[in-house]
Amino acid sequence: MLYTEPHSGPAPVIQVIQAAHRQVAIDAYELDDPAMLHAIRIASHRGVTVQVIIAPHPHGRPPGWARAEFHRLAAAGAEVRWSPYRFSHRYAIDHAHIVIDDQGKGPGIVDSENLTHRAFFRIRGDLWLSRDPTVTHALAQVFDADWLRRHAGGAPRRVLLVSPGKSRPLARLLAQPGPVDLEARNFGYLPRIIHALERKGRDARVILPASISAYDHDNLKSVLRAGVSVRYLRHLNRQGTLIAGRTQGFVGSQNLSWSVLHSSRDVGIVLHGRSVAALRAAFDRDWRQASPAA
Repeated sequence: MLYTEPHSGPAPVIQVIQAAHRQVAIDAYELDDPAMLHAIRIASHRGVTVQVIIAPHPHGRPPGWARAEFHRLAAAGAEVRWSPYRFSHRYAIDHAHIVIDDQGKGPGIVDSENLTHRAFFRIRGDLWLSRDPTVTHALAQVFDADWLRRHAGGAPRRVLLVSPGKSRPLARLLAQPGPVDLEARNFGYLPRIIHALERKGRDARVILPASISAYDHDNLKSVLRAGVSVRYLRHLNRQGTLIAGRTQGFVGSQNLSWSVLHSSRDVGIVLHGRSVAALRAAFDRDWRQASPAA
């Protein structure tokens, strides 16, 4: 089931925490929402083990912010660990945004945005809640690998789109037959993505935040020349990426930059069939509110 932020707020994540019987695993990058901290505290009090991975140096935060976040979570009863070092430096971050109940035996969430109060109420993002055990077990495998400082390996990648990886899977989604829509936070130089959109031409629509950089604007030039329709969302910034085609769709925390796809930990899910209709509807709502490229 698709939830769109900032409309849904933290409620879907809190419901998953409340549904846990024995364990909740959260890979958050950042987590400061008071309602979520309260849900973690309640879960811990009823005997649920809550494990949380957060970033030691979140972008844009002042010195000491992450340490205070760590202590707040620990005070709420969570077991807290920093993200693995290979995802904790300037060019690589742990940006997975996943929540899993009971080692994958309960529901799981793939979220495109941070689990912060600001993200829940002021940022455009997409959250997919799955009860498919194939998906939830794959999410648990990714979390356990990062919790134990191991490599995730190939097993979860047969179900999920797990970064570090490459841009090829996203390019294949954009190349699927028929019209295709892409909504993303940025538009870095990723030749496979750019060429896939160029080949689509007028059959592709793209939404980006109005705040994208001059570098991203330069990368868009050939796409615009190919006839792709581009609009800018001016009232909301965005996290993660959404793709909606005729038969396949995608929701994930991946942003369209080389460093994210090749160096950082991100997780997304490819959707099929009727699930894709919800993605198209979410894209269409933003398309109506977005402004055409000049």
